[in-house]
Amino acid sequence: MSHDFDLVIRGGAVADGTGRGLFEADVAISGGRIVAIGKAPGSGAEEIDPRDRIVTPGFVDIHTHYDGQATWDHRLLPSSNHGVTTVVAGNCGVGFAPCRPEDRNELIAIMEGVEDIPGAVMATGVP
Repeated sequence: MSHDFDLVIRGGAVADGTGRGLFEADVAISGGRIVAIGKAPGSGAEEIDPRDRIVTPGFVDIHTHYDGQATWDHRLLPSSNHGVTTVVAGNCGVGFAPCRPEDRNELIAIMEGVEDIPGAVMATGVP
């Protein structure tokens, strides 16, 4: 069966981030991008019924301490599970990007002390 969209969130209470009030709409997504907001003129390969929920754009977390965790949890699940789609890392003055090979062990040792994360855990993800 052919579908018009990859995903349709059908009939949700949409908060679009502009400051206007909630409004009911479908949100259609194809290729990882929102392609329609309003009445989606077709079907989705996957459809979500957001009844009793609010549909929002992804949130941005501008203060995180994911520098160490990003080495083993590339999805940063504590945030993405709550609607955060973008995080800022390194905002406290230390981070792994960019990480030159000759600085690897020193950065792991610094983060081990700052974030109390075992160096062996970070070493599995730092190139």
